[in-house]
Amino acid sequence: MNAITKKRIKFASLVIALIAATSLLSFCQSSNHSWTIRLQGEDGPISSHTTRADLVRQFGAANVTDKDVDVGEGETEHGTVVFPNDPKRMIQILWKDGHLNQSTKSAQVDGDSSLWKAEHGVVLGTSLKELKTLNQKPFKLFGFDWDYAGTVSSWEDGSLSKDLAEHGRVVVRLNYQDRSQIKDDELQQVSGESEFSSQHLVMQKINPRVYQLIWIFE
Repeated sequence: MNAITKKRIKFASLVIALIAATSLLSFCQSSNHSWTIRLQGEDGPISSHTTRADLVRQFGAANVTDKDVDVGEGETEHGTVVFPNDPKRMIQILWKDGHLNQSTKSAQVDGDSSLWKAEHGVVLGTSLKELKTLNQKPFKLFGFDWDYAGTVSSWEDGSLSKDLAEHGRVVVRLNYQDRSQIKDDELQQVSGESEFSSQHLVMQKINPRVYQLIWIFE
């Protein structure tokens, strides 16, 4: 093996080591932050001032991809997805300025569980009863079995109002977990586009859980 070949191998090894170190640093940065998104201020992993470049800096270029995001009723918008292949860490970002990717419009997580959380520890999977405890009073939500099922419509000036409904809004949506455990006549009592109290007897029995969180920034 000549000297030139040895230098090339050494250089290639250094490049591989640098890439590995960068990936590890990115992973550590993304694993150690609080995962809490706040509507007000610039602190936290994602805020109204976050840019696409900020996402790359925090989570690594390999974990940030641009794609159309489903916004409901068959419509999509240009957006950016962080950790698209990891359901626990995945989050979808929409931009106020479209393809410029310089001003955050909203951030969204869906499913049964996620590391991302709203203030007061509201996460995917939080139950109606837990929300009532956090809010320190009953709240209102829309009924089930339509496009925006279980959307919290008002915190009724409870403890969650300030941090989840001022300086923007955190859309919190709940749904029942096991249809087989609900009688048809019970479900009919809390279905549709009408508002219901979290104290409704059927709501209390079903105790739906959060399946979607959307942070909408001012």
